[in-house]
Amino acid sequence: MLFVLGFAASAFAIHADIPSDTTAVVAADGTQITLSGDIRVRYDWRHVSFISNAPETSFVNERIRLGLEAKVSPNTTGMIQLSSYNGGGTADSDNLVAGTGGISTGSVSQATGAAHYGNEFKGDLTIRQMWIMNQGTGLLGVNSGIKIGHMPIIVGTGLFLDHSYFGDDALVAFTNPVKELELDAVAIKFAESPTVTATTETLSDEANAYVFIANYKPDKTTGVSFDATYVDVQNVGYVASGPGLYPDVHLWNFGIRGNTEVEGFRFMVDGEIQTGQQVSNTTKPNVDFQGYAAKGGVGYTLDPVKLDLEFGYGSGDNGKDNTKVKTFITTQGPESTFGDPYRSMGMQGPYVYNYRTVNAANNTYGGLENMWYLRLGGNGDLAKDWNLDIAVYYLQAVEASATTLYNVYGFTGKNITTTGVAEGGLAPNHDIGTEVDYRLTYKIDKGLQTWVEGGYLWAGDFWRAVSTVPLGSNPTDAYTTRVGIQLNF
Repeated sequence: MLFVLGFAASAFAIHADIPSDTTAVVAADGTQITLSGDIRVRYDWRHVSFISNAPETSFVNERIRLGLEAKVSPNTTGMIQLSSYNGGGTADSDNLVAGTGGISTGSVSQATGAAHYGNEFKGDLTIRQMWIMNQGTGLLGVNSGIKIGHMPIIVGTGLFLDHSYFGDDALVAFTNPVKELELDAVAIKFAESPTVTATTETLSDEANAYVFIANYKPDKTTGVSFDATYVDVQNVGYVASGPGLYPDVHLWNFGIRGNTEVEGFRFMVDGEIQTGQQVSNTTKPNVDFQGYAAKGGVGYTLDPVKLDLEFGYGSGDNGKDNTKVKTFITTQGPESTFGDPYRSMGMQGPYVYNYRTVNAANNTYGGLENMWYLRLGGNGDLAKDWNLDIAVYYLQAVEASATTLYNVYGFTGKNITTTGVAEGGLAPNHDIGTEVDYRLTYKIDKGLQTWVEGGYLWAGDFWRAVSTVPLGSNPTDAYTTRVGIQLNF
C-alpha cells in the first residue's frame, strides 16, 4: 500500500438502465440480455519532466471493454464487464501498448524467418464489473434493494473518492422513502490480506470503508446530498520483517453539496471535512486528520456556448507538527475528475498537472490536495458533429513544502518529498503555474468518434525544487497531446 488512504467509498451508478439506443435480446425464459462495449486506440505524446533537454515520449495504446447485462426480471439484474489487461498493477493496466503483446512480462513473438517480430496475441482480459442487483417494494413498502459484487465506486461528486474507473468490491443497500430521496448504506472491502503471525504478534493488514449517503433531488436540475465515510485500515504497510511498526488508521470524511439552475445559470457547491486518527503501535505519536476541501462554481449558457467559472481549495500541510495531518486526503483513479455535476468537459483536468506530473502533495492522480485553483472554461459545437472543450487554470500550492506521512513501510514522519525545499536550500514557492487544456471531438458515425486533446502548463517556480529538474534549475514548461478514436456499441 504505497498510500494507505487510497481507500474510501460510496455507490456509483447503482441503477443500471439499458441505454435507449441499444437493442436487447430476449432469451427463451424472458431474460433480457444486452451487450455493450467499446474499442479505443490512442496516440500519446508527452514532455512532462520539466527538464529542457529531456526527450519527448510517444506511444500508441489500445483498449477494449465488453459488457453483458442480464435483466432476468423487472426486479433483478446482473452485470459482467470484461476489460483488456496488460498484466501490470499501474494506472494504465487496461491499456495495451501497440507493438507488443501488451503483457508486462514481455510478448511472445510467433513470427518466423529472419524478421521474427510480431504475429502475436494481444494482452489479457480482466474483470471490471461483476454484480447482482435486486430491488422492489416487497420488503419495506417503498422501492428498496441491494447491489453486491465488484462495481464502479464514487463518493458524492468524487472530490474525496473516485474509484469509478476500475471499481471496488462492495455491498450497497438502498431505499427511496419518497420519490425524490434516496438513502444508501455501503460497505467496501479494499484490502483483505491473510493473517500473518510474526515473531511477537499477529497482524491482519486489511482495509474497509463504510458509507452513508442521502441524496435529495426535487427536480432534474436541483440536488442536495450528504455523505459520511469511515475508513478503517489495520496495520498500515505491514511486512513480515517488522512487527509492531505499523499503525491503524481511522479516517472520517464528511461531504455536503448542492447544485441547481436558475434562469439559465448553473450553480454548484461542494464542501468536505476530515477527522479521525492514525493510531501508533509504537512510541511514535498518534496523528490527527484535519484536512478539508471546498469547491464552488457558476455556469451560464450563451447559446451555443456553455461557460463556467470555478474555484477549488484543498488544504495542505506545512510539516511543522508531527501530530497533525492538515492535507486533504484523496483517493482517486487515472481518469478521475474533481467532481462537477454541471460541467460538460469531456476531459478531466487540469490535464497536465493532475494526470502527467506529481501534484503538490507528491501524488499522481491526486486531485485536490494541497492546492487551490481558478478555472474558466467553455464548451460549444463548432459545426455539425464538431465540439470543442477549452479551459484555463490558475494553479497555486497551499503549502510550498509538500509533505507525506506514508510510504510502503507506514508512518515515516514529516518528510519533505515533492519540492525538496529543505534539501535544496531553496525559498519555498507556491506558484504551480497556468495551464490551458483543450479537447476537439468529431463524430464520424453512430457510436464512432475521434478527438485530439491536450494541455500546456506554463511551469511556475514551485517546480524549481523538484528533484527531476534538477534542484534549483529553471523548469521548462510541460505539455502533452493525445489523439484517439473510439467505437462504442
